[in-house]
Amino acid sequence: MATEIIMTEEKVREITANIIDVLLKKNADYGSASFDLGLNGNMVHLWDKVRRFRTLVEKNQCSDAAPNFESIEDTLRDIIGYSIIGLIILQHEKK
Repeated sequence: MATEIIMTEEKVREITANIIDVLLKKNADYGSASFDLGLNGNMVHLWDKVRRFRTLVEKNQCSDAAPNFESIEDTLRDIIGYSIIGLIILQHEKK
């Protein structure tokens, strides 16, 4: 029988703290590139990451081969990051 997955505030804060750190560092490196194309550009980034997530999950279920580049974990973190960027764009557009 599988172990129950328990979500705690500590686990959520640990994950989000890492994502905040990466987002800020990438923004320092890339500048406003993630914001330049607005919600449409953000949607494309999210779409690419979700498709990558699907591919990685499907490959993971079919074989034990590790991905060549980013892992499922990296991809999920990027999806959260692009979601945060999308929310920032949305807030900015509402002003």
